[in-house]
Amino acid sequence: MANKTLLKRLFRVAAFALGAGVTGLGAGSVIGMDIIQSATFGALMGVLGIVAATAFIFAGKGKVSDEDFDATINSAIETVRAKEDKK
Repeated sequence: MANKTLLKRLFRVAAFALGAGVTGLGAGSVIGMDIIQSATFGALMGVLGIVAATAFIFAGKGKVSDEDFDATINSAIETVRAKEDKK
């Protein structure tokens, strides 16, 4: 994998983490977390989900293609959006 592709993927995951952290702000305060803990927890859980999904793809195929990565991150985004819409 080229360095440019890896950098692009890292930026996309970081952007997702930021978005997941922001959407998790209110949820954490419900269970007694402060704002920073809540945002960190939301971001971490989102990123761990992406890492786990891509690890399964790699285990099954021996590589993670751009299409697989796009599908994984888009699925994660839709999951966060669906949870946010329920609020």
